[in-house]
Amino acid sequence: MSSLDPERLSRLLSDLASCVVQVDGQGQIVAWTQEGERMFGSPAEDVVENVNLADLFAVRNEGEELLARLRETGQAEARADMTKLSGGGFPARVRFAGTPNNDRYLGVITDVSDQEQARENFNYLKVYLDTVLEISGDAIVTSDLDGVIMMFNEGAEHIFRRDALEALGEDMFALLFAKDIIPEVKGALADAGHIRDRESKIIVGEGEEVYLEVTISKTRDVRGQESALVALIRDVTAKKRLEEERLQNERVQQEMRIARGVQLTMLPDRPPKIEAADIAARIEFCDDIGGDLFDFSHPRSGKLGVSIGDVSAHGVGPAIVMSSAKAMMNTLEQYTEDLEHMFFLLNNLLEKTTEDDRFITMFYGLLDQERKTMEYVNAGHDPPIIYRASTGVFEELQTTGMLLGILPSERFRLGDIVQFYSGDILLLTTDGIWEAADPDGNAFGKDRCFNTLKEMHDQPAQEILDALFERVREHCGGYPARDDQTAVLFKFR
Repeated sequence: MSSLDPERLSRLLSDLASCVVQVDGQGQIVAWTQEGERMFGSPAEDVVENVNLADLFAVRNEGEELLARLRETGQAEARADMTKLSGGGFPARVRFAGTPNNDRYLGVITDVSDQEQARENFNYLKVYLDTVLEISGDAIVTSDLDGVIMMFNEGAEHIFRRDALEALGEDMFALLFAKDIIPEVKGALADAGHIRDRESKIIVGEGEEVYLEVTISKTRDVRGQESALVALIRDVTAKKRLEEERLQNERVQQEMRIARGVQLTMLPDRPPKIEAADIAARIEFCDDIGGDLFDFSHPRSGKLGVSIGDVSAHGVGPAIVMSSAKAMMNTLEQYTEDLEHMFFLLNNLLEKTTEDDRFITMFYGLLDQERKTMEYVNAGHDPPIIYRASTGVFEELQTTGMLLGILPSERFRLGDIVQFYSGDILLLTTDGIWEAADPDGNAFGKDRCFNTLKEMHDQPAQEILDALFERVREHCGGYPARDDQTAVLFKFR
């Protein structure tokens, strides 16, 4: 063992993230190379004869176990988290060998954090892309930072009239834009980090002109490093032709009615029937299609999820955003019931896929039907109202985080767990209910909502909700609603 020079071996490993360490029979460090100084942040004079190998392990017991095996068999290895003597740490592979009679052991410690980070980055990007590909009906193309295509979904196959396997490895920019504007597009992407709703005209198939609306964003890995490009492509050829041909308003109205039918199919047919509560729900759009939505869902645990949301403004754009948000939520709640983490992921997805002037308020509650308890997150939505039947007292579930789709990596906290008792009422609404105004501009207000619940609390849930909508209609005096009106009501048995 004496013929193995630690410094000589260290030079052989200089191109690797490794350092050589020599210890005595008790694990005391007796040789410390320059790579060790760099990796652990401490010079040899502070380490040699002063530090035990076990001290380098984040969990000392793991280091002591490795030394015990080393003394017993003459060799030992482990994967463990190491701790820098100057603070911080890293994952490592540790291998030692030697001759017990010589009372000296030589080992190599290799920093594998890059491998771990690469694996983590890949898994992060895969989950993100898989989720987006599943929930989106638009074309999505992903590429590396140079534009080499890595993923090509069904929407892209339809738009570009080609199979995904044929597109892999091709230049994404050449696919999406005319040759003469590619330098401009790349320059804009480099300057701003994204391209939003860029119009493009391409030729597909046998000379067919297709108009596209393209948004390209750079994704970042868990360390914040740019890792890939994601392009959301919308075929707006029909829209262009409608503008050019100036189609009559009747055709536009027909398309709006179709869109309304599609949106209505995303709403639950009827509230679920559960033993814990009588449930009613109702939605009234102020236009043919709207930006409000409610939903009931059944996560794997058997609990009942209830959500209500409102997109800024109303019409086609908000309806698309809300439909996408619902699809995202339905996907995410099958992966996790950690509501804080769920809303963190949902917010990041919405921030990347919605326009800058769009945002969503959303309340999501997870009801344990046996215990009659509910945990929730309220992302900037109007506080749901609770009426306590035994005391006649009202409570409101305040917001626990900001609006969705504005800032990336925003954190959302869990609200206090709510306990319900027999006769209690939970009312979820959008602001179109209590902001509904009479001819003089006076809002319906929260107090009228409170009075309706108090006066009708002994009636079935649907009758209470219908009475609330009727009172809103009477208050407006025949004036059309200016916003969508949505409400969900639980009356606990």
